[in-house]
Amino acid sequence: MKIALISHLFPTELHPFHGKFIKDQLELLQTDSNIQVELIVPTPYSLPFTERNRKNNSILITKAKASRLKYLSFPEKRFPRIIARSISNTITNFIDRSEADVIHIHWLYPDGLVIPALKEMGLKTVLTIHGSDWYQTRNDPVLVDLLESSLTTADRILYSGPLLKDDIEAEYPFLSSKSEIIYNLVDDGNYHPVDDEKKSVLKKGLGWDPSKKHALTVANLRKEKGIDILLEAISSTEDFSDIQFHVIGADDKTDYSKKIRHQIQNTSQADIELMEPVKPHELLKLYQASDLYILPSRREGFNVSILEAMACGLPAVCTDVGGNKLIISDKTGLICPPKNANLLAQGIRSLASALNQFNSTHIHNTIASLYGNKAFLQKLKSIYASLYTDSSR
Repeated sequence: MKIALISHLFPTELHPFHGKFIKDQLELLQTDSNIQVELIVPTPYSLPFTERNRKNNSILITKAKASRLKYLSFPEKRFPRIIARSISNTITNFIDRSEADVIHIHWLYPDGLVIPALKEMGLKTVLTIHGSDWYQTRNDPVLVDLLESSLTTADRILYSGPLLKDDIEAEYPFLSSKSEIIYNLVDDGNYHPVDDEKKSVLKKGLGWDPSKKHALTVANLRKEKGIDILLEAISSTEDFSDIQFHVIGADDKTDYSKKIRHQIQNTSQADIELMEPVKPHELLKLYQASDLYILPSRREGFNVSILEAMACGLPAVCTDVGGNKLIISDKTGLICPPKNANLLAQGIRSLASALNQFNSTHIHNTIASLYGNKAFLQKLKSIYASLYTDSSR
């Protein structure tokens, strides 16, 4: 079975952390000898010598057969019909030569705009909606008809979390007959706990204070990720003197991210480190060196970082958004109401005071059994196989 995987977001040498979960899925598919997978990365035309051009031509980090396909785009999603026509023509011309059995498209916008054209070719399509691609486009009146056409014509729709499914199907209830939730993948062979001795070595290598507990948060500096709520929680009490907080996230230079930096500078009673994103192997060290994980999001589909952290054996404090409550129990962490700094602070203090009650191996095994390589691959293969069987009749 040959799969064409389409995603405009994929790790590159310039941005190795962008779309890492797409790369993880592709590499997992490559482990199955019965599947051939080809990567297609839609890439907007850009002016030479610009930062966007440099970004759009950075080398893709993959050993799979991969192609960048150029299409015409405009800032702020202007002229969406022109964009849809350009990306559709580019991809259908390429797909016509690739003989793929199933086309798996990630992201409703812009990648999903090609689905009606693929269906006209008689091809089977799977669309994964991750969350931001829905919430950032749902209220755009110019895009509504185009997105509805893509949703209607896709053979299968996969959602990254239950809230996303509920929100979309509240507007398009007919999608429920061809949709399901497929939670994010974590490489449970790579993400695993380390013993106390190794953890101490990692902390020393990172220059972390060995006398403190270390709390990690991996989230870009965007409002929906709730870093301001975390900082408010930290600053609301002087009871965190024994904890060092590490926040890893890309800064997109917005007013919100400037506010975050200002908050950190003015939170003198707590030990907070703000770090730029790092490559996956460096991020793994940070997970394994940490003692607990915090996810303060206002909104999520189903977060990848919390799966990676818990696969490394970390108990987690997270807000009750997206799929978080599916992985949190009294043996894996604590869950708090979203947008409530005081209750988040209480949760952090409670968890940090009871770390010895959590078993890192149990936390890892819980995540691996539900979201590890074997479980995810089996799920994805069954979806592809059902469409492949239909097309063979």
